[in-house]
Amino acid sequence: MSQSPLEVGAALVYENGKYLISKRREGDSFGGFWELPGGKKEIGETLEECVIRELKEELDIEVYIRKFYKIVTYHYPTRSVRLNIFLCGLKSGTPKPIECADFAWVKPQDLKTYQFPEADQTLIEEVSTKDWDAPEKYPHEYLEGIRLFNSGAYFECHEMLEDIWHPSEGLDRLHYQGIIQAAIALEHMKKGNKVGTQGLYEKALEKWAQLPAEYMGVNLGLLKQQMDEFFKIGASLDKAPKIPLPE
Repeated sequence: MSQSPLEVGAALVYENGKYLISKRREGDSFGGFWELPGGKKEIGETLEECVIRELKEELDIEVYIRKFYKIVTYHYPTRSVRLNIFLCGLKSGTPKPIECADFAWVKPQDLKTYQFPEADQTLIEEVSTKDWDAPEKYPHEYLEGIRLFNSGAYFECHEMLEDIWHPSEGLDRLHYQGIIQAAIALEHMKKGNKVGTQGLYEKALEKWAQLPAEYMGVNLGLLKQQMDEFFKIGASLDKAPKIPLPE
């Protein structure tokens, strides 16, 4: 049986137009490379607590969590690592290289001049052009959940959307729950659980039946049609329908 991914909390500390990054020690894996500061989640702590603790241990600073940003999963030969990234602000302290080789405050456009592991390149390109102050038409978690759905990370999609489903109300709540249930139906399919697949998809259909044909930028009528056809012909998961990202 495959191991569960190693849960890691990482911080995008953004202050005065710059990101705080740290450099790994030479004897560590990826020694000499730069990374977002953070580390492994310990038993009994939340991911937010993990990030706050790791930043104190690694750089002797206190940070506060601004919001959850995204999940990135890396698959290595011996195990998978799930990086849970939080946008953070500096609460107090001046960074010191306590458990890292060095640190740097870097302008977004200069991130590409630092050597990050190959697996981080897409993330670094993304945050180097991110405008954190720009108004969002849709919740960030909603868009990220759809991206995870489209990448086949169905369980992670469920986790991301749960954060906004719980406090939501009305049609928004039905919409988030419908996507969550469709994602978990596909997760059951991935594991060969036909009963779970059918049960969760039927629950998703119940939610979609109560919503307009198009809602929050998603054509639910078309998505339902594509999902129905997908399950009817029993196609492989790599042919699973994708949700066009709302604009």
